[in-house]
Amino acid sequence: MNNLKPLEIANKIIELSGTNIFEDSRKKNIVEMRSLLIHILREKLGMRWVNIALFLKANNKPVNHATLIHSVKNFEMYKKDNKQIQEIYNIFSFRSNLGVDEIDRIHYLENKCSTLQKKLENPLVKLVIEVPNDIDKIESIERVVKSWKWKEKVL
Repeated sequence: MNNLKPLEIANKIIELSGTNIFEDSRKKNIVEMRSLLIHILREKLGMRWVNIALFLKANNKPVNHATLIHSVKNFEMYKKDNKQIQEIYNIFSFRSNLGVDEIDRIHYLENKCSTLQKKLENPLVKLVIEVPNDIDKIESIERVVKSWKWKEKVL
């Protein structure tokens, strides 16, 4: 179960526990299973508090940072009292040193590179890249661009 996404982890906890951890409830079992999810997201995936809060909010369970911190602090106590938490927790294995934030950053950078690559394929960009790096030619091109701007203002 390595490389699971937060929603996949949440769905697995819901499936195994039979508890809707996104339900807006303070029932003991729901709070404990939600604590399991928050603990995994924070301690095993290295998610930031704000990202965990956004994830829960996106799944109709808005929480604040204090609630998240309280949940993680109480996780060990919940785990001792509720054997099902320990059983579900042991099902997950995490071998990657990359946290979700780093994975998100990698995906962001990959998408950014892809977008830049598409921009480089633009014919006008290709034309500019092919222009020799000669100061006279650059000044000539700058004059042409200024004339275009001047014509746009007049029209």
